[in-house]
Amino acid sequence: MKQGFGRRRTARRAMLLLLSALLLLTGCSFQLPGTKVGGADGRECRDKTSILEYAPVLRWNGILYTSIGDREDTSFVQPGHKIGQIGYKLSDHACKDYVMQDGDATLLEIGTELFEVKGYKQSFRLLAGGQLYQVSENKAVDTIGDLYDITGRIKNIRFISGNDGSPLKDFTPEAVAAFAEEYVKLNVVDRMTIAKQTKNLAGGSYSLQVILEDGSSFGVGYWIKFGVLSPGAYATDGLKQLVEEQRKLIYTK
Repeated sequence: MKQGFGRRRTARRAMLLLLSALLLLTGCSFQLPGTKVGGADGRECRDKTSILEYAPVLRWNGILYTSIGDREDTSFVQPGHKIGQIGYKLSDHACKDYVMQDGDATLLEIGTELFEVKGYKQSFRLLAGGQLYQVSENKAVDTIGDLYDITGRIKNIRFISGNDGSPLKDFTPEAVAAFAEEYVKLNVVDRMTIAKQTKNLAGGSYSLQVILEDGSSFGVGYWIKFGVLSPGAYATDGLKQLVEEQRKLIYTK
């Protein structure tokens, strides 16, 4: 995110990072058996989901995407080809045990058009309803570099406050280059596997902001005790040391 954006929007980034962390821990709570209200079996719901139960997520081609900003924050993004539209809205409609399908969204209205983002792979980012959506889960990939179309695009890494999303300290240029090289090589680990191995990532964490060359950014959580980086990867020893060394610089003048 460009440094000129206000504290309100950086705070929103911190909240979205928290939502991403919740998705990481739960393994995505949408993946449960069930049907739509008024589906083929005619089943009606006693309990429907509400807007308060959802992060802003959509599913397309088997991939889950989460919103990382509104139109004001993503004015630099250029829409590409239209690829489809939302066919079902979960909030206030889906049963509690509904399975999220391709073309579904948690909060977007039916008929909301989906577009590619110019310059990025469709599997990484989409535009929908004036919002930028970024992949949060793709079970067909192996590494962070396969998941995120960011190789050669990282401009800066920054520590941000977990309280209000305000910037704390930028990595040094040398550390940014080293982080960018190593991060994309990490293997993506199944979220439920990480949750079991780490007891749901109990313990302290850092909040990082990855800033790309076009000015866009996204949050990354780093859980200190387990060396886990979101969206679900174990850091190498070298990457752990790098993050710790950069963290210490926060407290030096």
